[in-house]
Amino acid sequence: LPLNPAIGSVQTKLTHPVGRLLLANSITLTPGTLSVEVKDDLLYVHWVNATTTDIEGATQEIVAGFEKYLEVMYG
Repeated sequence: LPLNPAIGSVQTKLTHPVGRLLLANSITLTPGTLSVEVKDDLLYVHWVNATTTDIEGATQEIVAGFEKYLEVMYG
């Protein structure tokens, strides 16, 4: 299989701890990704088929879809 596993960091704008927790859990529930660690505004994510290791690109690809909804609830 043409896989490209990697652990990359993504950045979040969420400041509330519950919002960050829900973001990490949402990422883990997505097939092929696993949240490894949350440290300040960075989440470390293992993904099976990494398309980029750039923090901005990875953030857009992994986090942006979830973050826009969680930002409304938790800021």
